[in-house]
Formats: sequence, C-alpha cells, structure tokens
Amino acid sequence: MGWWRKKNTEEADVKKRLVQANGEVVLEKLIEYCNGKSNPIKTFSASQILRATDNFSHNNSLILHATGSYQCYKDMLEDRPVLVKKWVIKYSPCSGKTCRDIAISSMVSGHKNFLKLLGCCLEFPNPVIVYEYAQSIMCREKPKYLFDVSLPWNMRLKIAKEVADALTYLHTAFSKSIIHKDMIPCNIFLDGEGGTAKLSGFNNSVLIPEGEKFVEDMVVEGTFGYLDHNYMATGVVTENTDVYGFGAFMITLLTALQPSLVVKLYKDSPIELVEDC
Repeated sequence: MGWWRKKNTEEADVKKRLVQANGEVVLEKLIEYCNGKSNPIKTFSASQILRATDNFSHNNSLILHATGSYQCYKDMLEDRPVLVKKWVIKYSPCSGKTCRDIAISSMVSGHKNFLKLLGCCLEFPNPVIVYEYAQSIMCREKPKYLFDVSLPWNMRLKIAKEVADALTYLHTAFSKSIIHKDMIPCNIFLDGEGGTAKLSGFNNSVLIPEGEKFVEDMVVEGTFGYLDHNYMATGVVTENTDVYGFGAFMITLLTALQPSLVVKLYKDSPIELVEDC
C-alpha cells in the first residue's frame, strides 16, 4: 500500500505544479490583454474532464483542427452538454498559446458571436478548455467539402455577417485591438437555437498596442490559404490581416472548398465560380 500512497502523492504534486504554472500564465495574459478585468474563469478537475470525455474517447470526438493542433469533444459535464477542447500539439505552457486562448475567450464570452467559455482544467500539461456546446460547421461525411454544402444561402449569409460582427468586436471593443489571425472553418460553430455563429480559436491571436496600427510578429503563424500575403512576407500584423482571412473564409463559405483549391480551379475563369455556386 505504501507504493500506491506514494504514487497518489506524486500525481497530486504534479497536478499542483501544473495548476500553479498554467494559472500564472493565464493571469499574465489577462493582465496583458485587459488589465485583469474579465469574466471569472471556473476551473474543473482532471478527473471531471476524463470522466466526461471517457478518457478522451474517439467516440466522443468531433473535429480536429486544420493543422492538427487540437481535438474537440462533445460531452456532458455537470448535467449540461459541453464542448471540450484538448490540445494535440504539445505546446509548452510557457509559450502562452493555450493560456492566451483561455484569456481571450474569457474576455469575449459575453458577446453572442463567440463560443462561450465555461471554464478550463489546468491540471494537464496543456490546459483543457470547456465551452458551452455548439455545433461545428465542418463536414465529416464528405471529406471533399469543408462544411455541409446543403447549408442554405440565407444561413451562409447570416454566418458571414455574424463572424464579421465578431471580428469587429475584437478590433474595436478593447483598448488594444485583438487580431484573430486564423479565420478558418473549424474555428466557427453554430448554436442549436437559431444557428447563431460563434467564433473561437485565439491561440494565434496577437494584440496591437494602444495607439498603434500594427505589430510585428516574430514568427508567421496561421493556416495556409487563409493567411494575408503581406503578413506572410513581412510579419506585420494589422486589422487587414483579419480582413484577408475573412475574405478567404467567405470563399470557403461560398464553395465549401479550400481557398487555394478554388484559386486553382477558377483562376482563368472566375465567372464560373459564381455560376457554380
């Protein structure tokens, strides 16, 4: 029994260290982004998350991020349906990516066009994030397409408007503009009541300092096909970085195809793109 007690003690110590390390980074991000003023962030235990997801069972998985960064799961937690986001790529907590996602999600959760943050679990090397459940627009049944091609045009236009509203909020609601930088379909969700579009995925987001129009990124990050060419060439991030990304997302919304594939198919006859849509 001694070895079992020792094992439990060691596991508890590891969890304690992870909570402290991850918590410090989340707090740093909250102070950096909004002087620490945000919605309270509830924390869940690792045992709650593992029980809800059946140890991250593939049977509960929904979508994998386009670059393989994270996996989402649909689960029940505290008697409500939730969306659990688990990082696949082993980012160091010091990189701040996962903690940045938590911090910005907490800042925007009150807006109807963002995925609502319910809390997180800091007891994993990379924190696990828990959102109010919403349905992904990604299409799993037809790999050729990025989302359900039967989605009505009025719904696609509604999604476009609401995602644009979310971007405008990021750019204007805070003293430091938040640039999303990854406007890809797997970061967009729809709730079950009226199909309201919800933007998420702030791990690559950056801040433009107050009074400035741009910031330089040390490393160019994002998803090919949705990246602003000027940003790719210079590393300079502006609001136009998101404008380009939104335009690429609009192409996907029209065609259900990757923007780069659309360019290949219709580069010599763009009018056919309109006719085919």
